[in-house]
Amino acid sequence: MLGDGRPYHRMTLDLLRGLGTQAPTPWIVEHGYLRPGLILVETWGMGGMSQIPAAFRASGAPAAGQGAPGAAFPGSFARYAALDVGYHLANLCAGRLLYPHYRPYAEDGPIREYAGWIGKGLALPRRRAAAARAAARIAAHRGPVFLFPLQLAGDYQIRNYGTGEPLSVILRRVMDSFAAHAPSDALLVVRQHPLDNGLAHWGRQVEQAGLGDRVVFQDGGSSAPVMARAAGVVTVNSTMGLEAILKGLPCHVLGRAIYALPGLVSEGALEAFWSAPRAPDSDRVKAFEAFLRRDYHVPGSFDGPGALVGAENLADRLALPPPPRFPA
Repeated sequence: MLGDGRPYHRMTLDLLRGLGTQAPTPWIVEHGYLRPGLILVETWGMGGMSQIPAAFRASGAPAAGQGAPGAAFPGSFARYAALDVGYHLANLCAGRLLYPHYRPYAEDGPIREYAGWIGKGLALPRRRAAAARAAARIAAHRGPVFLFPLQLAGDYQIRNYGTGEPLSVILRRVMDSFAAHAPSDALLVVRQHPLDNGLAHWGRQVEQAGLGDRVVFQDGGSSAPVMARAAGVVTVNSTMGLEAILKGLPCHVLGRAIYALPGLVSEGALEAFWSAPRAPDSDRVKAFEAFLRRDYHVPGSFDGPGALVGAENLADRLALPPPPRFPA
């Protein structure tokens, strides 16, 4: 199955868990936790239901070793968009006729989703100018910089493994905590997810929080300059949290994530993180990355030039005996 969060996936996994030791192993694939050019392969659940934390603890944090190398397979937003439009167009034209009892899982239907993207496209010049101003403000700031990367509000990592709150509520809680507890010279960067359809108007929500020049909303542009000078990253469970850890940056996790482990993330309350972020243990980070590469990723992608590579590597991995099962 692609991911584990959709209702049909969750029902299937619940049924299999009910079979106990007699259950066949469910295999889950997704875009890799480590990117680019890697496909995730795990069993029984991902994110908050992943086997990875328990398996890593059971391994005794093995020494860093060779794992699946990533590859920069050429990406194409146009190809991605064409596949998406083709899929939804077929559903709109024939889905109700051929599968009348199917229930969609997405919070936003394709018409509303595409309306958001059209609006983003029409506003592209204004968005680029705003992104340039945000980048300039971040570069000019002389105090500590903290990053809060927004995820997609309808992503199952938020819906199933977040804090139990809507993303808008989480955003406001993070900003309120920053305003009350961060050093006076600190800057909070709220970064919009690149695949966000723009319908939530996150920038407006950030402006209305009342933090003034203590917060910057970033929609577009590279995240590298922010990460390069960040004092810490706060996340629900984004892969950007794992990216921060691999760069040696302190990371505070609000939800359930595979990397929310001692020695990797900054433990304790969010209120204390702003003034005393704790960097991860470098040896444990290296061991965790090698563990992920070796046991849970294969080279490839789901479309484009990396699709055949990915299919071949997935077939090889699925032909192996399943890994031991751990309680989630």
